[in-house]
Amino acid sequence: MNDAGLRMSVVAAIAAVTAGLVAGCTSNPDADEVAEALPDLSGQSLEQLDCEDSVVWGGTLETVTAPYVEECWTGSPDEPFYDTADAILTEITDATGAEDVSDDVCPEDALYDSAAVACRAAVKGEVMIRVAVALTQPAVAVGNLPDQPTEEQIDQAVSGQAVDVWLGTQPLPES
Repeated sequence: MNDAGLRMSVVAAIAAVTAGLVAGCTSNPDADEVAEALPDLSGQSLEQLDCEDSVVWGGTLETVTAPYVEECWTGSPDEPFYDTADAILTEITDATGAEDVSDDVCPEDALYDSAAVACRAAVKGEVMIRVAVALTQPAVAVGNLPDQPTEEQIDQAVSGQAVDVWLGTQPLPES
């Protein structure tokens, strides 16, 4: 796959992570419970921001309507962005009892000079909870890697890099 095709694949993966968030205003007790249980990520070197101000997500998200929610965070965690995604999902599943369905609904983690993103997802009742963590300057991390990097070199290159985090809830997609 050429570089342009790769970029389009990564953009499509990011869109898939954030798609489908327009929902009706119907009551959903699971959605209310999950919204109240979303974690405070400030303990992970992140600060909350308006999603429109996000370097990665700003201007790309559809409007979310109650009872569903979205939050955006930014910062530079000490760990790799994919480990940050794992930690956030663990906090969510611990707080809500939701089931991790990442392997079923998320694309593989991506690390390219044009985009670097990790998707995680969980289900609680009739609610899908999605987490996306993306490097804000992936070219910096990729530029620090040798041609054939080891996993340890990749971890070192992406650790401490600036990320934007998106958390969102939505109704379960219809099958």
